[in-house]
Amino acid sequence: MKNILSKAIMGGLFIVLIAASFSACQKMDRPPMNIIPDDTARLNGPLQLFLSFEDSPIDSIHDAKGNAKGISYVEGIKGKAYKGSTTGQIQYANAGKLAEMTSFTVAFWMNTEKHTGGGQSLFMMPNTSDFWGNLFVIIEGNDNPADNSMLFKFNFAGNWVEFNGNNGLNRLPDMYGKWHHLAFSYDENTSKFAGYMDGEKMDLPAAVTDRKKDGEPLGKLSFKDASQFVIGAYQQHIGIQGDSQDWMLHYTGMLDQFRVYTKALSDDEVKALFTNKE
Repeated sequence: MKNILSKAIMGGLFIVLIAASFSACQKMDRPPMNIIPDDTARLNGPLQLFLSFEDSPIDSIHDAKGNAKGISYVEGIKGKAYKGSTTGQIQYANAGKLAEMTSFTVAFWMNTEKHTGGGQSLFMMPNTSDFWGNLFVIIEGNDNPADNSMLFKFNFAGNWVEFNGNNGLNRLPDMYGKWHHLAFSYDENTSKFAGYMDGEKMDLPAAVTDRKKDGEPLGKLSFKDASQFVIGAYQQHIGIQGDSQDWMLHYTGMLDQFRVYTKALSDDEVKALFTNKE
């Protein structure tokens, strides 16, 4: 009887030791779990606003749906595109990381017809404490049937770049009635501004490319009191800085593949956007 009991005890201990050893091996062989959400790279990457206008005003980076009115969706350069009107706009409630960016690239495809009167706002990141927004494009009217160039104004953090033909910058050529890809960037590391049309870097004078403040390189940008983002309208159209004025017009043309990065893209990266119709 003692022998049987002794064998049973020894067998039990052997099973326990084997189980403990197996468990220890399992713990040693199992790597630590490090679960990273699939959208981490997307949310924290340099591309912080992407509007493809695929029958929807959704920002694909943050899955944020804008408040759209007076617009439609038509065939674009890639899938569908935004089509504006005299009342058309998409309002996004939050500027997000765009409000904090110190460098940037804005890239988009556009196709519009001539308009007369005032200036159409292609887009704007508002400034709640100033008449002008933080980041925007204005297209001035053109009533000359023999001239297909565009008087185009780009502003970033109070820095004006005006393609008006009077300051060393030519008006943008052959801009109406066809698709063109445009991109504009600023690099805080070099204090340089750059413009691109259909993938090619514009030949801009140093007075335009080399941004300075008080005689020194501009360095990091600082956007002030940035709030919301609007496509096709001025900040005044969405109730920021008072009522809109008669010369403030909505953008009536088409827009596609609208992107804002929080860094200056390289020449090759901009070229790829054009080549791939992105």
